[in-house]
Amino acid sequence: MAEPGRGTRPAISGMAPPQMRPPSQVPQYSYGWLMPVLGALLALVLAFVMFKLHYTYGQAPHRIVKMMIGMVLVLFAFFKPKFAVHAWLLAIPIGEWLPSSGIPGLNGPNLLFIVLLLSWVVPRIMTGERIMVRTRIAGPLALFAGLLFLSAVHGILFPPGSGYQLVAMMKAAWQSVLGFSIYFIVANTVKDEKEIRSLLMTLAVGAILGGVIAVRQYLASGDATRIAGALGDVNDLAAYFAMVAVFLIPVATVPGTLSFIRRVVLLGAAGLATLTTFMPKSRGAYIGLGLAVLYLANRISKRALVVVLVVIALSPLWAPDSVKDRVAETRADDFEMHLVGDATDRLDPSSAVRLEIWGVVMREFVRSPIIGHGYASIPYLTSKEMDKPWSAHSLYVETAGEMGLVGLLALTWLFLSCAKSGRELMRVASSVLNKRLAIGFLAATVALLITNVFGQRLTHISIGGTYFFVAGLVDRCIYFERERRATEDAKGVLAA
Repeated sequence: MAEPGRGTRPAISGMAPPQMRPPSQVPQYSYGWLMPVLGALLALVLAFVMFKLHYTYGQAPHRIVKMMIGMVLVLFAFFKPKFAVHAWLLAIPIGEWLPSSGIPGLNGPNLLFIVLLLSWVVPRIMTGERIMVRTRIAGPLALFAGLLFLSAVHGILFPPGSGYQLVAMMKAAWQSVLGFSIYFIVANTVKDEKEIRSLLMTLAVGAILGGVIAVRQYLASGDATRIAGALGDVNDLAAYFAMVAVFLIPVATVPGTLSFIRRVVLLGAAGLATLTTFMPKSRGAYIGLGLAVLYLANRISKRALVVVLVVIALSPLWAPDSVKDRVAETRADDFEMHLVGDATDRLDPSSAVRLEIWGVVMREFVRSPIIGHGYASIPYLTSKEMDKPWSAHSLYVETAGEMGLVGLLALTWLFLSCAKSGRELMRVASSVLNKRLAIGFLAATVALLITNVFGQRLTHISIGGTYFFVAGLVDRCIYFERERRATEDAKGVLAA
C-alpha cells in the first residue's frame, strides 16, 4: 500500500475528468484534416455538376462558369451576411450576365435581397434593437414603391389592353422596385466610417468590372456599333456610368483621408466610368454627365469650374468623331430643315418618334389625370395610335401616363428628399469624406434627373440599386453626425 502522499497524484489524475487533468494529460483532438476533405468533396460535387450540365443538358462552358461563380457568391453571402451588400455591389453592374436558374423567382438579385433582408432584420429581432431608424428618404421611397404596386393592381382591375396579365405585371413591378431595397438595408445596418470606405471600394471595383466588360465589347464591335455592356441596354449603360462617374470623382479626390491604393482604385473607377459613358453614344448621358460635372466643379473649386467650361467650349476640337456625329444626329442640317415643315421631321428618327410618343401619352394623361392608366400601360396606349407598342422613353412622361398626378407628386417628393439629404449632410459633415460623399450624391442626382428625361432609368436595378445604395450611405452618415453631436452636447452639459 502506498504511503500517504506518495503515488496518489497519478492515480487521482488518471481518474479525473479531462477538464480537471493537467494540460499534458488532456487528450488532443485535431480536426485539421477535415477542411481539406470537405474541400475535396465539394470540388468533386462541382465537377460532377459541371459535367452533367455540359454533356447531358448542353450548357455552354461560359454559362456554367458564371453559374458556379453565382452559387459561390450566394453561399458565401448566406454564411457571411455582412458580405451580402458587397456581393450586391459587385453583381448589379453585370446584371445581364448573372446566371438564371430557370426557376421563377430564384435568381441572383432575389437571393441577395433575401440574404440582405435576413441580415438586417433577424439580428435586431434577436437583440431587441430597433429595426429601422427614422430617415428623410425612407418614407418617400416606400410611398413611391407602394404606389407602383397599386398602379399594377389598377392595371389588373382595369386592363389598358388585351394581354395584361396579373402574374407577369406583379413580377415586373417587383423587379422595378427591387433596386430600392438596398437603401433600407444600408441606411440601417452600416456601422461606421470604416465600413463606408470598404463599401465605396467595392462599388468602385464593381464599376471597374462593368467598365472592362463594356470596353472589351466596344473594341470587339467597333466604333460604328452602340454597345450595351453587361446591362442589356445602350442608354441604361451610359446613364449608369454617368451617375457612377460623377459620384466617384469627388470621393476619389478627398485630400489626405484615403490610402494611396484606395485612391488609385477610386480614381481608376471614376476615369473608366467617364470613358465608358461615351461608348454607348447616348445623348441623354452626355447632357447628364456634362451638367453634373459642372455642378461638381462649382461645388469643389471655382478654378475647376472655369477649366470645365473651357473644356466643354473646346469639345468640337477634342471630342471623338463618333460623339460629334451622334450629337449632330439630333437635328437635320439647315438645307433639310428648309425643305420640311413639320418640327418632328427636323429631328432624327429616334428623337421624332420620342416626341410623337410623348404627345400620345400626354393626350391619354388628360383622360385620366389623377391615377393614370396603370403600371406598364404605355405600350398598350401607344399601340392604339402608332404602328406598334412603344415605351415612354421618359420617366416623367411614363409616370404621368401610368400613375397620374399622384405618381408625379410622389416622384417629386422622392427626388426633393434625396436632394435635401445631400444638402443636409454637406452642412453637418464633420469630415471631408462625408462632405465629398454629399457632393457626389448630389451630382449623381443631377445626372439621374437629366438621364430620366430621355428614358426610364430609375427602376433599372443597376441604376436604382446603385443610386439608392449611395442614398442609404448619405442618410446613415447624417445619423452618425446627429449621434456625434448629441454625444458632444451631453458631454458639454455634464462638464458645465
